[in-house]
Amino acid sequence: MCGIAGCISKRQINRKKFDRMVDIVEHRGPDDRGVYFDGCVALGHRRLSIIDLSMDGHQPFVYGQDYIGVFNGEIYNYIELRELLIKEGVQFKSQTDTEVLIASYARWGEACVSRFNGMWAFLIYDKKKNIIFGSRDRFGVKPFYYTKQEGMLLIASEIKQLFEMLEQPPRANEECLLQYLIRGNRDYSEETMFRDVFQLVGGHNIIFDIQTASCKVKKYYDFEDVKETDIGYKGACGNFRDKFINAVGLRLRSDVPLGCSLSGGLDSSAIVCAADGIYEHDREKMHTVSSCFDDARYDEREYIEEVIKQTHVESHNVFPQEQDLFQELDKMIWHMDEPFGSTTCFAAWNVNRCVKDHGIKVLLSGQGSDEQLAGYTPFYVVKFTALLAQGKYKEFWSEWKKYKETRACTEMHVSMGDVFKSSIASLVVSDRKRWLIKSIFYAIPKNRIPYSGKQIRRALKNEPFCPVKDPRGYIAAHMKGELQTLLHNEDRQTMAFSVEERLPFLDYELVEAIYAMPFDYKLRDGVTKAVLRDGLDGILPDKIKNRYSKLGYVTPEDQWINHNYEKYRQELEQAAQTLSKILDADKVIQWFDSRKGNIRRGDFIIWRIICAGHWARIFHVSFD
Repeated sequence: MCGIAGCISKRQINRKKFDRMVDIVEHRGPDDRGVYFDGCVALGHRRLSIIDLSMDGHQPFVYGQDYIGVFNGEIYNYIELRELLIKEGVQFKSQTDTEVLIASYARWGEACVSRFNGMWAFLIYDKKKNIIFGSRDRFGVKPFYYTKQEGMLLIASEIKQLFEMLEQPPRANEECLLQYLIRGNRDYSEETMFRDVFQLVGGHNIIFDIQTASCKVKKYYDFEDVKETDIGYKGACGNFRDKFINAVGLRLRSDVPLGCSLSGGLDSSAIVCAADGIYEHDREKMHTVSSCFDDARYDEREYIEEVIKQTHVESHNVFPQEQDLFQELDKMIWHMDEPFGSTTCFAAWNVNRCVKDHGIKVLLSGQGSDEQLAGYTPFYVVKFTALLAQGKYKEFWSEWKKYKETRACTEMHVSMGDVFKSSIASLVVSDRKRWLIKSIFYAIPKNRIPYSGKQIRRALKNEPFCPVKDPRGYIAAHMKGELQTLLHNEDRQTMAFSVEERLPFLDYELVEAIYAMPFDYKLRDGVTKAVLRDGLDGILPDKIKNRYSKLGYVTPEDQWINHNYEKYRQELEQAAQTLSKILDADKVIQWFDSRKGNIRRGDFIIWRIICAGHWARIFHVSFD
């Protein structure tokens, strides 16, 4: 994986500043660096060598007389595309996917991105057309930020790069900050928590005309265009299996050691088991890294060991410790660019440090499965609401009993009553009115949340909308909302340690196959991810396949706060003072004191305030 930088300016570009813009993300590419200047255009690159480790992969990559490109990501089907281009008369000088990418643009223009299977953020200086062409992959796996300020268009992999070129200090985007503080939302739109800094949304291209200084953003992909197709449950299971195995296989293409992040859940276990079956017997053994805790309520070694026993991978466990959290926090936030929602990021941070320590440069992860395959508890509300709305009361009762048997007893923070009440409310109240009721619900109860009703209404005004009565729309909302936050976290946590992360569940052919399936194939007989469980029968260990509990990279955050009350109170007070222009510090502390010793799992508001306070201080963010 790599870091990119771009500057198009009306005046002479400050080369020293641009060098700093490139080198501040050395962690994204410690193996090589390069810059290109041509009048009003500058391109920069930091390289993490993964495919073709020779200097043939040096960037900015000059292709012929007319194209110069910088690229962050992987084009997994570059071998197939290379063969196709050779048949059409294209000659290659390297074995890199970068050359394939730029050759594809030279051959097919903007339409080239529709041929790519991969993750990317890239810029191509097209001298023929006198434009900068940029693109971000279909689902936004790789970051792409830009801003138009002070007579410049600046493009970067990380937000902090932009401020190396700007005179004006960072300013807070208070709307986005309130969304994060109150609701935990981030990366749900093109806006960021920094004012006038935007991200190119996944599935979009950007074209900047150098002559006219005009900029256009164009959508080239939307998985919601895929129509629902019912090929029968058995056929869907077989299709899932084939697409999934292919997705994992493509992501094993590498010239450096690979590993897997293994939580013990369905998704990461499926990847490890599939990769083990694809690998040749004489290939270097696969590594796995897992986050574990001595407290059994937050530990998944029981399931992790089941996967290890079947695959014989070389496994490594890390044990995140609360006493290390605040020692690492400022460094984590600096890498993240924006505050993050919970200490689960700290668990992933420890995993990625371990990955680097063992010389692994590519890590496969199961991110992106829950959103597509109805892996979260709220998806039951969607299921139950649909059955009630259709008058299928017998089927509803059957599904309800199966849910109670398989899932409800494993939930640590969602009660049966909550799920039932939400289902009834979703049935009798429109989705839009539910959003209004939710805002009132959050504003009324005393000590429920340390914000004013005005702030809550302001934050909820632009909240991403999840249509409970439309299962496909509900999935799409999660893919374009919550998943984007997770992808942001994943990219920064891995790249902080110069590790490339690959996500088989976000292979676009697999995504389209899943999205085309009826919702009943995903949540079936009270069981989430049914098509995955049955499609990978014989690949997954039975204990994993029949597992119905769900943790993920959870940490004992509630216990950490309850057992260190004074420490967190002090942190919270300092953060509230830092954010005093949008928070009432006294109200925040009164609210926290009212919950002393009774913080529950999932009470992330405390952490969000603390994290935002550190963020504002680290980046010297102004509020005006």
